Amino acid sequence: MSNNIARVRAEQAAKRYERIVIDYFAEGGMAVAATDDESFSRLVKFTLGGLRVDVKAAFRETADYDELVAFANKVCQRVSAPLLLFIERRIRKATCIKPVKVLKTFYGDRVRLIVAGTEMSRDELVLTHEIGADSCITKPISANALVEKMAFAVKPNNQLGVLLDRAAELIAAGDLDQAERVTAKAFEIKPDSLKCHLLMGDASRKRGDFAAAEKHYLAAAKAEKLYIEPLQRLVGLCQEAGEFDRRLAYLTRLDTLSPLNFERKVEIGGLHLAKGDSDTARTYFEEARRVVTRVASDMVSDSLMEIVRVIGEKDQEMALRFVTEAIAAKGEALGQGDLWLFNDRGILLRRQGLWAQAVDNYRKALEIAPDDPGILYNIGVAHAEGKQFDIALQHFERALAVEPNLARQAPSVAYNIATAHHRCRNLDQARAFLGIALELDPGYEAARRMLDYLTE
Repeated sequence: MSNNIARVRAEQAAKRYERIVIDYFAEGGMAVAATDDESFSRLVKFTLGGLRVDVKAAFRETADYDELVAFANKVCQRVSAPLLLFIERRIRKATCIKPVKVLKTFYGDRVRLIVAGTEMSRDELVLTHEIGADSCITKPISANALVEKMAFAVKPNNQLGVLLDRAAELIAAGDLDQAERVTAKAFEIKPDSLKCHLLMGDASRKRGDFAAAEKHYLAAAKAEKLYIEPLQRLVGLCQEAGEFDRRLAYLTRLDTLSPLNFERKVEIGGLHLAKGDSDTARTYFEEARRVVTRVASDMVSDSLMEIVRVIGEKDQEMALRFVTEAIAAKGEALGQGDLWLFNDRGILLRRQGLWAQAVDNYRKALEIAPDDPGILYNIGVAHAEGKQFDIALQHFERALAVEPNLARQAPSVAYNIATAHHRCRNLDQARAFLGIALELDPGYEAARRMLDYLTE
């Protein structure tokens, strides 16, 4: 019974999200996707088409950040609804940080920014929101989840939303008394609302009542401990009030929440330097340098791997050189998310018969992820290609100890492990793994021949 209730509620929520998105486009909304991921662009068009949105009229796509900003500049003030923008986190060697900052700085709530990308770390996610993204998408994503993301981004025109938007307009116009009255009505709908506290803080700050402003900003920060905006407001307030030490304290809290913002690290370092604390300042400047180096190294590495993709299998030696340079470009920033680089280089080395060099390559990957079953398995494959079946079997068994279902990931995996057992005269084990290979692929001829040979 409870499952049926949950399903009905989920269906009702999905219908609400669809209605919000349909109404948004019916009221003149437009969407733009800046992405080089054709499958994601197709998904957006398919999803909008499924909602009976006129895709040709209401959707644009580009693979260039500058074109996105130029389009927003032309259209943003002409459309009646905020412009909905999907922005790929990285297009080729460029990141979305600059265009997101530009769009939010110039257009504010006239644009709704949804940043899309593959798996992001928590720090990357926080930084993306901090620079102005309204929402993030981790690909792949379903059509239903995409509709939900769009619905939350465009912010339905409900009573609370209307009051908050009105209060912000009044504060900008300097009508602070009316702004506070409107915000008080919003508080009645949603007591202790984070957004309401921010608006009350903004109104108090504009009056020059810094104590009241700080009280509301702190209440907003308490309401959502991982939310960046209240702390940013507190930093600005302390700067305006000349509160040096408290400004530094809030900046330090911000740095803990969002450690990839190198500009803030530089600011913190500068404040410590102004206090005469050169050692702490140097620490923050070094951290800022590492963050910038990491971003730059990612861009260089991704650019080199794009070259490898273009080369394909046409020139193995050239591809190997660029993969090696891509790994070197990462430097100290190499992490578990970069293991695929070593796998690609290992495949290129093995194709050229350089199995010993492939082993060395995989061992460097093990320094990053000592118990990764894929890396351990690949070391075994390389040793097997060098006819060192006893060493190969040792690595296969280590990989299986970490991931017992490894042999079932592909028929070739089970076959390679069976081959090592066969060469080491472990015939029962060899037959068992050949059985797995044939279970996964009954037409696997090499496995069938070996099993027939071992059962004669």
